[in-house]
Amino acid sequence: MTFVEKMQRIDRRWIFAIQIVVFALTIVRPVGLALEVGENTQNVVKVLDSLPPGSLVWFAADYEPAGSAEVEPSARAFMRYAMKHDLRVVSGSMWPEGGMMFDRLVSLMREEFPDKEYGVDYVNLGYGPGGQVFLQQLTQNLPEAVVHVDHYGNDIEDLPLMTSVESLKDFKVVFGIAEGEPGYREYIKIVTDPLDIPYVAALVAVSVSEAMPMLNSGQIAGMLGGLRGAAEFEKASDNPGRAMTGMDAQSFINVTLLGFIVAGNVGYFITKKQGGRQ
Repeated sequence: MTFVEKMQRIDRRWIFAIQIVVFALTIVRPVGLALEVGENTQNVVKVLDSLPPGSLVWFAADYEPAGSAEVEPSARAFMRYAMKHDLRVVSGSMWPEGGMMFDRLVSLMREEFPDKEYGVDYVNLGYGPGGQVFLQQLTQNLPEAVVHVDHYGNDIEDLPLMTSVESLKDFKVVFGIAEGEPGYREYIKIVTDPLDIPYVAALVAVSVSEAMPMLNSGQIAGMLGGLRGAAEFEKASDNPGRAMTGMDAQSFINVTLLGFIVAGNVGYFITKKQGGRQ
């Protein structure tokens, strides 16, 4: 059996093993591949850069653990930006897991920003049932909409950040992490369009095409799509993190797969030619 024939019959587990090695090496030693920042990401940065220190930003944590691998890099990049620029962040969610996801996000940020205080710089209001009804209540009377308590059961009147918050009308920007429904459509219809509040979306990649009409119409002020969007945001805000490292790993994995595909096809035609001669 020739070398080409052996490669044609290679156990697929070797392919998976090589991919794991490539992924691990890229994560440990990222290369920093060239990454062009798109217009959608530039618009996100413009919106956030226009906010003076102390501005209130509503963080819509509408995602769950299953989608966190794709959208959490955008969430982390935003929180890092917000903490560095002294923006005050309040999070609420139409998804039951939203409060838990923001709590996880904050726990990752505490080591990097130990000077930031809960109740002063950020607040987690957690899950609010009702979907559109919950959002409508937030636009009218936020304390009543969350029953005057945060995700941990604290009275929000005891949190300094919340003393000046009456409704979503007090917020300058909505930064929405939307994995599915309910998500960005509800915010556009209930909150951002009626109240003229800029909405910035961080979406899973499969939702980007569906959201493009609303981006083109201006209803979405800027958009981050999947892992690449998060990496672009990190680069545009001069704040490299895990998303840029993840893009390196993703690119090298794709190159590895392409190499196997090319090698497989070359091997097929060589063996076919040899068989014809026989």
